[in-house]
Amino acid sequence: MNIDDHSFHDSLILGVTENTQDHYLDFVLDFPTNWEDNIFEQRVLRFTDVTFYGIDEIPFFGQPAISEIINMGQVTKSWGTKRNRIEATKTKIEIQTNAGTRIIEFGECFFMEKPDIDKNLHDDR
Repeated sequence: MNIDDHSFHDSLILGVTENTQDHYLDFVLDFPTNWEDNIFEQRVLRFTDVTFYGIDEIPFFGQPAISEIINMGQVTKSWGTKRNRIEATKTKIEIQTNAGTRIIEFGECFFMEKPDIDKNLHDDR
């Protein structure tokens, strides 16, 4: 998904979770699905292969609301030296909120409906 294809303005960040096994960050959002009737629904904005996530926000009462997501383009990251050197190209974005900013460098992102958590917990029976 191209992050520029969606407007996240006024989405509330309800929570952010990291899956260390499968290497992704999930932003659970209260996303406006109908502006005229002020209807919001929970959605997940998932970032995979994250190499950087930074928060520079003030202490804030309530959930931060997204004002804008700025696509800062591609960045190349490198780790190690000589034969042990690894390079990866990532997309870098800045999420501007009413509390400050968040920076993420990632491989891909996906925008999806929030899964039914209760159903997923009982699938292993």
